[in-house]
Amino acid sequence: QGEALAADPGGGRIGEGHVIDLYLEHRIALPPRAPVPEPPPEPPAVAQHGAMTAAAPHPPAAGAGAPATVKPTLQLLLTAACWAALLLGGPAIRAEPGPLPAFRLAGVALEESSLRFAPRGGLERPAVIEVEGLLANPLGRYYLYYSAHRHAGIGLAYADSLDGPWTDYAGNPLIRDVAIPDVLWIGESGRLHLWAHGRNSQSDLWTSSDGLEFRHHSTSIRASTINTRNATYTRTYVHPLERFGSRYVMLYSGLIKTSGIRAIWLAHSDDGTTWTQLPAPLLEPAPEETREIYDPALLSLGNRTFITYQDASAHRGGSIRYVEVDRELHPIGSAGKRTVLLDAEPGPPLNGRFRGTQVLRDGERLVLFSGASVKPGVIIYATAELSPTLE
Repeated sequence: QGEALAADPGGGRIGEGHVIDLYLEHRIALPPRAPVPEPPPEPPAVAQHGAMTAAAPHPPAAGAGAPATVKPTLQLLLTAACWAALLLGGPAIRAEPGPLPAFRLAGVALEESSLRFAPRGGLERPAVIEVEGLLANPLGRYYLYYSAHRHAGIGLAYADSLDGPWTDYAGNPLIRDVAIPDVLWIGESGRLHLWAHGRNSQSDLWTSSDGLEFRHHSTSIRASTINTRNATYTRTYVHPLERFGSRYVMLYSGLIKTSGIRAIWLAHSDDGTTWTQLPAPLLEPAPEETREIYDPALLSLGNRTFITYQDASAHRGGSIRYVEVDRELHPIGSAGKRTVLLDAEPGPPLNGRFRGTQVLRDGERLVLFSGASVKPGVIIYATAELSPTLE
């Protein structure tokens, strides 16, 4: 078992991080580490784990053969390197002590060079959902929706375990010209609802009965409603709020025009289709944090509720942080103790950057998925054992 990726009280690094660097640089001939170049500025948007394998569209065409392997070597080596580093002491990933358990880096779930659809060198924002029991004849127990940045489109991989292996869907992309998927099963409609954005000023809803064919439904939230520059990076949950009599909540990011601060906002809904946006931010950066926090996610464990998010300590991403909130998600502004959950080491495969984190419960453990690095982009996963106090 590898050493946990957390944490001395002084916030120091755990392990030296040399194992994973040496393994990657020598086994796959990476050049010496250099600063990660920043991508060019984002243009105006337009309205769009094992080893990776390529699969026929669902259902497969007549006469389709077995899935063919699609460039698995780098992905396999990255995953092997993660495990090697864990077994020999753990990569240099920093965290702080807090109520959430320590996570161990488990491997690389997706690597952009192994995917049919990963344009522009980016890969980020996993949205994982268990579809077994919800969809008829699913391709696997779990669907992982992902996107590249800059509104290239939404892709899909599937697996029977959160540990993979993940299979690339041959029909990608599912939706073009959008980015940053967020997916939830809505019982009232009996369909998967998927949110994404093609314009930074709004997030739209698509629906599907099979998780593969999506139709645009409507615009769910708008930046103009709350006087922000954007309304994006949604995560949606079944989380009833007594104060509104609602069933669903949506967390999302928005940059306040008057202050230049990027904060986390809340919307609620009775049916998962029509949304009410609250006029004030739910969560703002604390004094010790960067001026931008975004890509929020909700984590409810027992009678405790947490919001995870990313700061801007790296280019369009950085450390994974969290804060505890009450069950009713009352706004706390810049208050509340902020804790670093994971702080990425600057070398491969993380390259100092997390982006787009989601935490799922899988029996007695938590599984964290996140985008990491910039170019090439990867989606990593990490695991943690649940403590009795969080059951």
